[in-house]
Amino acid sequence: MDRAGDEVDTGAVGPTTSRRDLTELSEAARDLDRRIEQHLERLRRERADDIPDQRLRPSG
Repeated sequence: MDRAGDEVDTGAVGPTTSRRDLTELSEAARDLDRRIEQHLERLRRERADDIPDQRLRPSG
């Protein structure tokens, strides 16, 4: 049973399934990292377009 109380078929889980699951998780993590980096880069470009002079001016 899992935490929700539902029955879980533990007989289907084996070394090859675990390895495949880890591979899929690794690919998903790399994809998520790539998407986050693309989003951050887009935000940096938008911010630079909005206030181009502020980065160059000294504060104070």
